[in-house]
Order: sequence, then C-alpha cells, then structure tokens
Amino acid sequence: IRKDCLYCDAESSPKRRAYRTVLDILFHAMVRWAAPVLVFTSEEVWGTRFPEAGSVHLLEWPEVPFARRPREGGGLSEGEVPDSPEGPRLRGDEGVSINWERMRELRRSVTEAIEPLRRDKTIGSSLEAEVTLPEGDFGADLAELFITAQVSFGNEMSVTKTTHHKCGRCWRHLPEVTEDGTLCNRCEDVVNG
Repeated sequence: IRKDCLYCDAESSPKRRAYRTVLDILFHAMVRWAAPVLVFTSEEVWGTRFPEAGSVHLLEWPEVPFARRPREGGGLSEGEVPDSPEGPRLRGDEGVSINWERMRELRRSVTEAIEPLRRDKTIGSSLEAEVTLPEGDFGADLAELFITAQVSFGNEMSVTKTTHHKCGRCWRHLPEVTEDGTLCNRCEDVVNG
C-alpha cells in the first residue's frame, strides 16, 4: 500500500518520511531478532547497511515504540487490548485497532470483488478499478488502501473499469491525467520541484 508514496512522493513528503521511519524500525528489530537463528545472514545484512557499526550480535534487543509488554504477574495493564489470533496488538486507542480490523476486512472484500474482473481480463490491475461502496465513515484514503483508481459511495458495493487515463510515473488512473503517459498533478510537482 505504501509503495506508491515511497517511490512517487517527494523526498520531503511527511507520509514518505513516516513510512521510511517505520521501515527503519522494522529493519533494526527484524535483523536483531533473526540474529540468533540466522547468524551469518543477519551479520551480513547488518554489515552491509552499517559497515562501521560492529557485529549485530553485540547489540541489545530493540525497543519497539508502543509495543505491548506483559505486566508483572500477568494480565493486562490499564488501556491494553488482549491479544488476537493474529498476534499481540498495540497499546493505545482500541477504536483505532477496531477501525483497522474493519478496514482490512473491507479491503479483503474489495480485493475479492476485483479478482473476477482481472481473471476475465476486463482490467489488468487493481489500479484500473473504480469501487463503489455502501455509505460509511472510514477516515482514510480508501483508493490508496485498496490500490484502486477511485472509491465512491452508493447503495451497494460494485467494481467497474475506470475511464481515467494512466499517469506515466505513478501509474495511477486519475481525472487530471489527460492521456496515458502524461503526469498527474502530484508527479508533475515532484518532477518539477
């Protein structure tokens, strides 16, 4: 989902910078956690990224921000959410967690609705799909989440092929793109800026 902003947003974009921060946190955590099992691979990965930093095996376990930690004596601390079958949840606003569970389920439904159009070669990728959903308040860029051209609201869920042209840089089908291969407003700004 975030690959688009990583490759196409400006280097100074807050969303792109936030995504790179998350990737950096994940890199540090995963290499250290894998080190006891994948000894040589972890050492090579760490040494490639940080050649002067020494061995990954001499580092402390990473402190991952907002990670849920068990309370002494077991049980949950105030405000914590119990683990789900998918694994431990993050500490914080339970409403955010529930909203993202709802979003993942909705994304799964949209992906299933798009797949027959891809199989029938009506569309080549999900970026060519326009999705109509029943009314709802989701508080997110659904076209970005679903990796589709557009999301609108109507009476029932449906998927159709977009009539918009494809940006030559980010490959999104947008109303401001006048013909296939020209740039959308965002890409034009990034290229010229």
